[in-house]
Amino acid sequence: MATPKQLVKTYADLTIEEADQIVSTLDGYLTATRKERIEEALASRTRDVALVLEDVASEHNASAVLRTAEAFGVLEVHVVPRESEFKLSRKVSIGSHKWIDLKRHPSPTVAYGSLRDRGFSVWASDIHGDTVPLEEIPTDRKVALVFGNEHAGLTREAAEAADGLFKIPMTGFVESLNISVAAAICTYDLVARKRRAGTLSTLDPEDTARLRATWYTLSVRAAPQLLERAGVELPAMSAEPVRFATEEV
Repeated sequence: MATPKQLVKTYADLTIEEADQIVSTLDGYLTATRKERIEEALASRTRDVALVLEDVASEHNASAVLRTAEAFGVLEVHVVPRESEFKLSRKVSIGSHKWIDLKRHPSPTVAYGSLRDRGFSVWASDIHGDTVPLEEIPTDRKVALVFGNEHAGLTREAAEAADGLFKIPMTGFVESLNISVAAAICTYDLVARKRRAGTLSTLDPEDTARLRATWYTLSVRAAPQLLERAGVELPAMSAEPVRFATEEV
């Protein structure tokens, strides 16, 4: 935890020189096994697929989606709180949130706009309207998958502002899946198809360097004190702290 006077800088704002200084300061405090694991995770991360969660009410579902993103190498999760504050469960998240670039937006259109500015197409999950099967989402560009509230689904704004609507084809009597299950199926399918198509890129070198510095910080218990002595600001994955629900019994 940072000391009260210690400055914290969002990792994306680190200069490469600062990132290199952080790594060199903390390098001797990580085992070879831990450093190898960090490099493996960095090599598998992508910004070509992103997830967007609109008004997810359950901390269990929110946490499970973040675990899915982390497990399949998706670095970015965008959240749009509406009626429900976005919170996580420590028991379900089991630390996956620490490795995710979590971004909050005031509305779906703002989230979509920021993604489109970076070359994303936006596809929203819906069981109504003019939908296409999941496997027909094009893989030739970056894709953001949008999932709505567990009970009410997507708002009209979120659905109408998307570039397209998709659904998971199902042959049983039920029409929908739990959001965390749906997100897992869709994320795996899209990442796998983009990898086969050769359109799933890894992180660029500067992004990798900044993340490496931040993940080193997260992996060394004494990092705040060590970096403070070195005169380096403490990097954080997100500008806003992650909020947790009251611990479950």
